[in-house]
Amino acid sequence: MVVSTQKGLSEADAFKQLIAEQGLSQETEKTAHYENQSRNTYENVLYLRPMMQDFGAKSESGAIQPWLLITSASHMYRAEKIFQMQGIEVIPVPVDYQTANSLNWTSFDLEDGTQNWHKLVHEVVGLLAYWITGKL
Repeated sequence: MVVSTQKGLSEADAFKQLIAEQGLSQETEKTAHYENQSRNTYENVLYLRPMMQDFGAKSESGAIQPWLLITSASHMYRAEKIFQMQGIEVIPVPVDYQTANSLNWTSFDLEDGTQNWHKLVHEVVGLLAYWITGKL
């Protein structure tokens, strides 16, 4: 029995929707390729690899040129390492930095603190799990 844990749109489908909302769907329809089968970053790289080999720019020697890797700054280290382990050269473009206009050292926000700990634990557990299973 397969149980789906996915909630809402896949990232690929959300990106398609964003492209359409920006009025770019007709321009990108013929050149865009989406992967929406993966459940995690490792699977994403495995499913993307054939697409990258088929559609990616190649050097004179036939090697695949680097791709832009766009992901949240907190997830970049693990994502970049996974691509490297699969022999895919990427140029990291971290986004979604969690910053503020000022540092407020005297206040405490339980919800923000919990979210920050969740992100940290998620990445540490992910790194550890991928290391143990030989994916990193």
